[in-house]
Amino acid sequence: MTESTAPVIGAIAPTPNAGTSLEAATLPVRERILALDVLRGMSVGGILFANVIVFFGLTFLSRDRAAALSHTTADHVALFFEHVFVDQKFYSIFSLLFGIGFGVQLMRGGEGGLPRFRRRLRILLAIGAIHAFLIWAGDILMLYALLGFTLPWFARKSDRALARWSVMLLAVPTALYVIALMIWMLVGSGAPQSSPSGMPANILPFFEAIGRGGFKDALIGNLVFLGGRWADLFATVRFPKVLAMFVLGLLTVRTGLALSPSDHRATLARWSVLGWSVGLPANVIAAWTLERWPYLPPSIGGLLGTAMQGVGVPMLALGYAATVALLVIDGRRIISVFAPVGRMALTNYLMQSIICVTLSYGFGLGLWWRIGAAKAVAIAAAIFIVQIPLSAWWLSRFRFGPVEWIWRRLTYGRPI
Repeated sequence: MTESTAPVIGAIAPTPNAGTSLEAATLPVRERILALDVLRGMSVGGILFANVIVFFGLTFLSRDRAAALSHTTADHVALFFEHVFVDQKFYSIFSLLFGIGFGVQLMRGGEGGLPRFRRRLRILLAIGAIHAFLIWAGDILMLYALLGFTLPWFARKSDRALARWSVMLLAVPTALYVIALMIWMLVGSGAPQSSPSGMPANILPFFEAIGRGGFKDALIGNLVFLGGRWADLFATVRFPKVLAMFVLGLLTVRTGLALSPSDHRATLARWSVLGWSVGLPANVIAAWTLERWPYLPPSIGGLLGTAMQGVGVPMLALGYAATVALLVIDGRRIISVFAPVGRMALTNYLMQSIICVTLSYGFGLGLWWRIGAAKAVAIAAAIFIVQIPLSAWWLSRFRFGPVEWIWRRLTYGRPI
């Protein structure tokens, strides 16, 4: 919808079980759309910078082969940049935005809007499945859709309960790691250590074929990757991390922070300072620690890294989000260039996968395992720089991005 025709969002009273009273709140349409879309657009770019290391196979290399491929100073700087400033931060912001989106839909339609919300999730799940099985296994859409079905339950909780749930969910990965470490110290310390070659020998040929073979090899390798991807989501306890940010996003809508940032400038300023001052050093410690003590098998060093990530990732993500919101409030026009990318976030996310797979896989340019981290990051930057004017050009001619149009068309069952 355009800025001139979009209805002003008014907050409705929550359900009787919510335990909170939410006064009717309105927000100038222009500010609201710009603030959230700018943040969404920057997050799409950040997710690309995080994914590009995986797109070109660098995640699947053993330490020895990775060191041989990424041996320049620029490569080391790129990897440090990834671990400290990018890794996990932008999917956390996107998760926050997902929760905000649900909160806005609930405010627009109340309980009557839940069937439409669930239908949107089912369609998103289908889009994610197509992406994961046929294009790139690193998909995040299926996870978002599946976890999204829990949000109506959280919507009935009070503001205080939502805050508690956010903290508890963020603490789950560290708590589980403590348990795993205790078990390992008691019964597992004598078990065989993981192979220094990294990937199991029977899996390695499938990943090698991704970068050397044709479409069939890429499809098979992608399916093997998909199985490993979901195993990793469980091993790294990704589910509560994402859900915690969903819940926090819903809470920001309840408090009015997400929909009227200019009325909460002081709060945003505090979170900007707090997020950077706590999140940045915690992420530096986590990156340094996990470089020396891998996540698995469990270790004291791994526990420190996991705990620092548990604090540092959400705090730095919130620091980023608050800083961007402040820049929008202050009228920094340069930052508005990211808004069109955010309005086409789903299209741009899928486009990134198609471009990178074509560049990396054997049926395309075959750059898989052939470039280091610095070149991969440079490619990500080039893709995102192109997406900025391309998104603006498309939206100057159409109301929605192409995939967004399909999503809305299937949701509403009629032209929109």
